[in-house]
Amino acid sequence: MFTVRPIRTSDLPAIERLAQASGIGVTSLPSNREKLFERIQQSIRAFEHEAIGDAGSEYYMFVLEHGGAVVGTASICASAGFDEPFYSYRSETAVHASRALKVNNRIHVLNICHDLTGTVQLCGFYVEGGLDQLAAELMSRARLLFIAGERERFGRRIIAEMQGIHDEAGQSPFWNAIGRRFFNLDFLQVEQAFVSHSKTFIAELMPSYPIYVPLLPDEAQQAIGQIHPDFERVCRLLCNEGFEADNYLDIFDGGAVLTAELDRLKTVEQSRSHPVEIQASLPAQASLQLVSNQRLSAFAATAARVAVVDGVAFINPDAARALGVASGDRVRVAGLQAE
Repeated sequence: MFTVRPIRTSDLPAIERLAQASGIGVTSLPSNREKLFERIQQSIRAFEHEAIGDAGSEYYMFVLEHGGAVVGTASICASAGFDEPFYSYRSETAVHASRALKVNNRIHVLNICHDLTGTVQLCGFYVEGGLDQLAAELMSRARLLFIAGERERFGRRIIAEMQGIHDEAGQSPFWNAIGRRFFNLDFLQVEQAFVSHSKTFIAELMPSYPIYVPLLPDEAQQAIGQIHPDFERVCRLLCNEGFEADNYLDIFDGGAVLTAELDRLKTVEQSRSHPVEIQASLPAQASLQLVSNQRLSAFAATAARVAVVDGVAFINPDAARALGVASGDRVRVAGLQAE
């Protein structure tokens, strides 16, 4: 049985392995032991805070566990750019007109901005290759079940950066056309700088004026808003939730930044809290659904057969053990996404 739970310090070796396997582009899951340890400690502190007012620097890190092994991870940043601005490109249209020449041109431009600073961010997603769709869905959506149960900890808007296009050698056509000209660093090098140093270096070195897209090489133009094949599965999961590719792009590789109103996401809007009853033989209408307990530091979520009858959620003993619940406790239930 797959189970999602908050990360522990003892998970560090497993998270290092996942970070290395995640490859290029997942900057929120750095292949850096010291940074990963810091993230784990930050997450532990966030889960230990019983009362949260406004969202701040809290970072919640989860792992997907199967048979005692950690096989996936995903995180929530309560407020993107809490310490420093969260930079992205805003895709816009500029109008250049001349009455005398009777010319009116609409030109695609990119403007650097920090509009998304302060939004909730889903990040750090990775599951081992070969795991089925159900495992990926549980890993991704367990975060939203947690948010639904701890709604006061999070703001109104939510985002998720999708990895953009790059090749196996780490060459990003978007980065090569823009960022490389100002940083004189390869895409892989700037990724390391992003992990190791303050993000203010982006504002210090990147151009503050508009980037005129028609002046970029064709390969860079074609990469704008595209999603790396490795991220297509998680992108579908998020789009089925209600996320949309808005007018924002990742500042490094030009990948799409998905945005949504948090309360309109299906898991948040449609999941329901019920008292739980545990029995070996479930009612006939039981079906496979996502279910989580309603605890904080002991949060857990799994996929299990659930029957909701007269407002009571019936689950079997295996699911109860995975969630750490007893009859009379409350659980949150959400239907699976349709394929």
